[in-house]
Amino acid sequence: MLRIALTYVVPFLLPITAYAVWIWYRTAYAERHAGAPPKFEEGPWPLMLFLGAVLTFAALAFTALNSGGPPDSTYVPPRLEGGKIVPSELRPRE
Repeated sequence: MLRIALTYVVPFLLPITAYAVWIWYRTAYAERHAGAPPKFEEGPWPLMLFLGAVLTFAALAFTALNSGGPPDSTYVPPRLEGGKIVPSELRPRE
């Protein structure tokens, strides 16, 4: 579940969260300096959604390129040996 959150949810919501923090800061600044605060609803939503999708794609590409075993390894599935389950593993080819 944590892998899913870090790979999909966090990169997608990162631009929206950054914009929300900026709105919070600018609203406090505008109140102190008698200005008009920016409106959250009038934000650059298409740009934020696009950047979230790009960041999610980049996280997926990074995960795909930097995980897994060596290309010359053989996958051995989980099996039952002596009444115990032996987990799967990657073995070097012989």
